Amino acid sequence: MPFLVQIHHDQAYLLAQVSGDATLADLCGAADMIATVARLKGYRRALIDMLDMQPRLSFTDHLQLGTYVAATLDDLERVATVVTEQVRSGASEKAAQKSGLGLRAFVDGHDAREWLEGR
Repeated sequence: MPFLVQIHHDQAYLLAQVSGDATLADLCGAADMIATVARLKGYRRALIDMLDMQPRLSFTDHLQLGTYVAATLDDLERVATVVTEQVRSGASEKAAQKSGLGLRAFVDGHDAREWLEGR
């Protein structure tokens, strides 16, 4: 299944929908794209919906991804990700948080939006 990133601008935050088979390189590239769009459009928060994504990541890949995302999205004050229960490992989330990014992973999109919209 092809890897796709769709960007939506109809929210107070950047909404990115990621789908398809995803490698570490794909997800780092998506982070670069999200960071660029957020910076150029002035977004301070982002929601990354990955419910339709099938990650092809090792545990080490998860750690590298979290660190990369933290460095790439460091201009954002909050980043929420939504993943399925089956793919949520917590490793990427913890690595990103340890690197200083205000990122939280959710399995429910409603909870993610509430946290993202909070003060």
